[in-house]
Amino acid sequence: MIDLRRGFTLIEMMMVTVLVGVIMAVAIPFLRKPNEAASVDSAMNTVAAMHAVAKSVAIQRGRTAWLVLNASGSTAWVVVRKAGSSTTVDTVGKVENLNARFGVSFTTNDDSLTFSPRGIGMDAGTVTMVFTKGSNTDTLTATATGRLVR
Repeated sequence: MIDLRRGFTLIEMMMVTVLVGVIMAVAIPFLRKPNEAASVDSAMNTVAAMHAVAKSVAIQRGRTAWLVLNASGSTAWVVVRKAGSSTTVDTVGKVENLNARFGVSFTTNDDSLTFSPRGIGMDAGTVTMVFTKGSNTDTLTATATGRLVR
């Protein structure tokens, strides 16, 4: 006689499905944290690179340059004073939208970092930028002389 009862029962299939669901419910939050931390790091690295560009442009062109920080729009960009003008500026590079690119928002205690034609910071005090995505938060500080500290 041939046994036709091969395979899994409905109860066994339901138990496996429930176990997989419970494991996924526990694992998904742990898998999201590294992505959020990487996004915050990437946004900080982008602002640090723009900081270096602002210093370099100030030195290369021999003019005042700014790293402009718009926290309400989560954007940052570099501008430099045009030659022979005291009010007109050129944008160097592109405007970085940190929220669109990394999903990160940031707050800051100042709206710009200023660099002299020698590449030295000209701000009165430290500028603190706090980057946030989800539960991940990190801080980038620019000293009055223009040095970045993580």
